Amino acid sequence: MATDENRATFLFYPPVDDANSWHLTFEGFEASLKQRFPDAFTSMQSTMFRGGAYLDFGVLVAEGVEVRGMLTIPVEECGCVTLILVSPGEAAVIAKWLRDDFIPSPDLIRFSSEGAMEIGDETHWELPPSGDQEEIEEDLRAHIAYVEDA
Repeated sequence: MATDENRATFLFYPPVDDANSWHLTFEGFEASLKQRFPDAFTSMQSTMFRGGAYLDFGVLVAEGVEVRGMLTIPVEECGCVTLILVSPGEAAVIAKWLRDDFIPSPDLIRFSSEGAMEIGDETHWELPPSGDQEEIEEDLRAHIAYVEDA
């Protein structure tokens, strides 16, 4: 995992035309997260939006490096994993776990960032369906560069 100060809030979600393909549940996500990251913490939080909830979580991706995020499921089986102000290397650890261990098929992960949304970019970037963590990190880094250049 390369270290850098380039941080972003990344969003990982299913393809728009197959929105419930991840078959998300809070319980399933939490169990899988804790299996992969045994020291993970999770906490269900309430929202004021239609009595909804989200799962707040934190995991150590390297010694002394914690990633904070949340899982939202606004519609049954359809949701978004948000990683808050992370480097591409930190996000790549979670993205690789999502792709290789959690999501039912490696070609079902799209991503964007808060920065992209702020500039009105609606591109749905695809996580590479194979490759190592460094390849994922490169794609996330390219996304940040794209947003910064826009």
